[in-house]
Amino acid sequence: MRYFPHIIFLLLFLLGFSSCKNKFEQQLDFVEKIAYTNGDESWKILTEIDTTKLTEKQKMRLFLHATYIKGIYASSINLLDEDIKEGDSIFSGKLNSDEIKWNIVKSFDAKQKGDPVGWLENLKDAEFLAIQLDRKAELGFIYLYLSKVYQQGFNGTVGRYYAEKARKIFEELNLPDPLRDARMSVIGSIIVQRDYKTALDSMEAMIPDVMDNATESYKSYFLDQLARTYDENDMTDKAISIWQSIYDDKPISSNTLAHWANAYLHINKLDSALILINEAIELPHNNTDEYLCRNVQYQILEKGGQKDKLPQIDSLRQLAATGIGEERKLEESSLSLNVKYDSATRDAWIKANNAKAHTLIAIFVSIISCMALVIIWLIYRKRNKLLKLEHENDILKIHNLEQNLFLSDNHNKIVTSKITSLFQSRFNVLDDLAVTYFECKDTGNESKRIYNEVKEVLNNFNSDKSILELTEILNGYHNNLMMKFKSDFPKLSKSQYRLAVFLFCGFSLPSISLFMDTELKNIYVYKSRLKSLISKSDSPNKEEYLSFLNKTGLS
Repeated sequence: MRYFPHIIFLLLFLLGFSSCKNKFEQQLDFVEKIAYTNGDESWKILTEIDTTKLTEKQKMRLFLHATYIKGIYASSINLLDEDIKEGDSIFSGKLNSDEIKWNIVKSFDAKQKGDPVGWLENLKDAEFLAIQLDRKAELGFIYLYLSKVYQQGFNGTVGRYYAEKARKIFEELNLPDPLRDARMSVIGSIIVQRDYKTALDSMEAMIPDVMDNATESYKSYFLDQLARTYDENDMTDKAISIWQSIYDDKPISSNTLAHWANAYLHINKLDSALILINEAIELPHNNTDEYLCRNVQYQILEKGGQKDKLPQIDSLRQLAATGIGEERKLEESSLSLNVKYDSATRDAWIKANNAKAHTLIAIFVSIISCMALVIIWLIYRKRNKLLKLEHENDILKIHNLEQNLFLSDNHNKIVTSKITSLFQSRFNVLDDLAVTYFECKDTGNESKRIYNEVKEVLNNFNSDKSILELTEILNGYHNNLMMKFKSDFPKLSKSQYRLAVFLFCGFSLPSISLFMDTELKNIYVYKSRLKSLISKSDSPNKEEYLSFLNKTGLS
């Protein structure tokens, strides 16, 4: 007894630990449920979880879900080498939704670190697993990100293929915000294909949805893209009007200023174009924006007749083009990227890079071969794991089938025993009646004793015990007939239920009138009402019930 308090304390501790664990799992399940419809609420729940009571594995799962939600809502993430190592040890090879999310998170990280091969490989791994596990929401985001990979590679055909697949999934799942992103990705692929008219039609169709439902930041992004599309469709005044409305005294990127300056160039307002492009050049920007700015600046100066400055500007944009080639390592993988130039600049670029062409082709072929081998190896490894899992499931199904057969055999034996017992009891009734008749034959009380014996038998037939026996027989012999009947018609009275039992057993209406101690005409009425009730119901079993009623004698 002296250890009793210690045992109680240990049990309470284990119970508390178990409840904390279950609460954490419930919170993660809820986050998964609302993640794609309410990102802010999901993030709030994750940040409010008390990590002091979590195991290291649970902390890593919390980190995974938080990073995943942060990534899909277009925020930057930062994975350390130790995070990736620990995450691989916990999530890789588990064949579950956590492994899918982990591959997507690693693709975010690879993209951010400028590793295009890792970006693509992690997305393809995630796609394979999401298809096997039928995780449609995750698969939709994977297709959305794959479309962006190929758009960055200027492969609009493949980019549109994946964007359309993402759009169909989000439409099916009724996820409005991701659906809006997928539709914009489709438009982005169309623009890569330079079909600006189709892109404009698609964007104009999206205007009501974006203006009514999107956030303010998304509206600004959408209107900026719409303005660029108007400009490409020779509606430059409309494009400039949009830019003026959304960027009035608000921060603006170098890229947008360059497009805005290009629009002024299209309508021959060179002074306004030059002011904007000079402002764009002064803002922080990457090599892609540098090339865009210098290209627009070159065209403005060329159109303005300032030819003495053109060689310097051309040198700067060639330098930016070289930087683009170094930054976009996708060009060295399987995506065959091409920088977008106008005809004059493209000719100059081809001449400058002609010497590198053969080397780049050899690099392309080598990297494509390596990537194909890696992807085949990964698919083969994961396929073997899935086959092993299927084999184990088949063994479990066989075991369950054997167990069900054993239980079914026992059930049949029990039903057979009950039927035998019921038949034997009915033979006993007949034997008792015969003995009574023999004993009182040719005596004065012959009719009275036989009448009393028969009446007692009939009364016993209407007893709760007899009804229960008949119910069990019907359930065993007719595939749980009365169990289904009671489930389909739970509001029936006790007398209606008894009538149904007698009718399903096939007793004639006169017999039933004796069992229930009522006149025959009442039984006709009760049966008619029961039949009408069943016919008007939406029970899937009503035809079976009616077939029993139609077989009843003297119906």
